Amino acid sequence: MNASQRPFTLVVALAVALLASACSAAAVDPRQTAGSSSVPSAALAAQPTATLGPTPPGTPSTPTPAPTFAYEVTALTAGPHAELVMGTGRYPGYTVTVPTGWFELAGNHFVIKYPSVDGPVLGLSVWDVGTVFRDPCHWQGQGFDPGPGVGELVTALVAQRMRNATRPTDVTLAGYSGRYLEWSVPADMKSSTWTNFDDCDADTGGSRDFQGWLGNGMGNRYEQVPGQVDQLWVLDVDGQRLVVDATYSPDTTPADRNQLQQVVSSLRFDTSPS
Repeated sequence: MNASQRPFTLVVALAVALLASACSAAAVDPRQTAGSSSVPSAALAAQPTATLGPTPPGTPSTPTPAPTFAYEVTALTAGPHAELVMGTGRYPGYTVTVPTGWFELAGNHFVIKYPSVDGPVLGLSVWDVGTVFRDPCHWQGQGFDPGPGVGELVTALVAQRMRNATRPTDVTLAGYSGRYLEWSVPADMKSSTWTNFDDCDADTGGSRDFQGWLGNGMGNRYEQVPGQVDQLWVLDVDGQRLVVDATYSPDTTPADRNQLQQVVSSLRFDTSPS
């Protein structure tokens, strides 16, 4: 997907109620998904009006405003679920096992815990990265092909401005080797609305994205909030470079982050011939 197509894909326009988890993102943009319909917001929850005495019969209730949902999602049962790599090539499928209370974004490209725009960010996606931006905020004209290898992509990610990337380390995930690093969005970035960073470049739809990369033919990995963290596993999966992106926002709890790590640890690729 290109920058004008919003992933979800964390990059499809989505919506649903949320329970009590970042990545980045994907096959369809949560804010501009062509041909997709938003899931209706949950019904307003009626709360009784506070009174000093018994409530007279027929007194109208005062509704509590319904949350605004960011994504079109499907609630998942606890257990393993098959998901898809963000990109337009031929990829191995993969499964992750989620606890109760998680959701799948339309298109089967992301699993998340909090669809509401006023909730935390917690989720996982897998990408075929095609283009990396040198500057994630002032990204126009800053995209480049990092090259095909794991090491080349890791070098490009570490060099991205404003990210405060950690030193990459060797890692094995789901039986495949690669490199691991973390990066984040500066906590002091000004963001007046969810997913929009006031001083960043705007796309053709007017969204001011803070974005790290474009998927190979599908999806742009943009961030949702200041201080958001991405844990990145850049893997060689039978000769194909794939990036596992586990993301969370600063307001997630230790329990949320522990759930996210359990989801990551459960990831299994299906590389059997189709």
